[in-house]
Amino acid sequence: MQRDKSQIGLAARMATLHESPTMAMNRHAKQLAAEGKTIYNLTAGELASDTPLYIQKAVAEKLHMNKYTPAAGLPELRQQIADSSRKFYGLNWIQPANVVVTASTKPAMYASLFALVNPGDEVIVPIPAWRSHTQLIELVGGVAVEVPMTDDFDLDVKAITARINARTKAIILNSPHNPTGTVFSKSSLLELAAALKDSVITVISDDIYVKLVYDKAFTLPPTCGFERLIIINGFSKSQALTGWRIGYLIADEEVAKAATGLLSHVTGNAPMPSQQAALAALSRGDRPPAETLEMLKHQRELVDNTLKKIPNLKYHLPGGAFYFFIDLRGITKSSAGWCEQLLNETGVALVPGEAFSAPGFARLSFVTDEAVLTKALEQIKQFVARSVK
Repeated sequence: MQRDKSQIGLAARMATLHESPTMAMNRHAKQLAAEGKTIYNLTAGELASDTPLYIQKAVAEKLHMNKYTPAAGLPELRQQIADSSRKFYGLNWIQPANVVVTASTKPAMYASLFALVNPGDEVIVPIPAWRSHTQLIELVGGVAVEVPMTDDFDLDVKAITARINARTKAIILNSPHNPTGTVFSKSSLLELAAALKDSVITVISDDIYVKLVYDKAFTLPPTCGFERLIIINGFSKSQALTGWRIGYLIADEEVAKAATGLLSHVTGNAPMPSQQAALAALSRGDRPPAETLEMLKHQRELVDNTLKKIPNLKYHLPGGAFYFFIDLRGITKSSAGWCEQLLNETGVALVPGEAFSAPGFARLSFVTDEAVLTKALEQIKQFVARSVK
């Protein structure tokens, strides 16, 4: 006898859990492409290039290494991450015991929040924000406190401090920023660090894009003197390793041990081939290839030169990552509806700002084949021209 699915009774927490909007849009675009429609997919947050051959070859030579590793990762990988991060951030306290290797940065963020946040604790999230940040806060029983950024997408420190209270446990920072591509100013980061001095609030710095920066005036958030700090990072964005799912967290030993304990039950170790891929990337300094950055700079310029010629669209030139966050409020009241119409009529897929708690905007990812990007931009230009008549 078949069971009535209506009687399963899902846990209450599932009512607030939704699929990542970015992944949902990417999946929808790929589905339309599979059905034969011409699609210009500008939703994905991953480099269009393949994983570098030297990493693929290094992993292929290590496929015989296929057993469990410690839950926190291979000792030699933790050592390499600690050495690299200590030099990169100038933080002498970073040692292998502070490093936990994870199956992408999402488990790193989840484990960090799980280790810190009690039910009812609050975590401040500057918005717009990557949706997984707020979802993971809610999954551990916390309350996501969304605080708008400034008009040019810098930290609004006064607004943040105004929301701090006895229940505030952490603040999540992400610079370069998803979805806007902006980098937080040194002055705002130092101001926030001063405001948090002697507090019990932990700053969780999501640094996944810190190797993809276009301007010299970039300040690493972890270098600004935050007394309680967790760093979340990985290899996906800079090394085209998104599908390999390999990341890590860096925290004081108490948090690192707690995170390891959780992950030992939830995921176990990150996949061995992915850890080998990370070791290979670190062997060359964990920097994106020079040609990758040049390509991104060129495509950023291509998008900038096109968008500036389209009336009623506003945006800020991204200083890092690979996104433009386009202000659509001059042409539509519903960015979600506008993006849906754009996809149906032109095949161009963007992510609506509603996915980032920012209705009225749309995120454009410019990491794709240049010919595809050029055609997509022309479609957007023509679509806007038709819609504003």
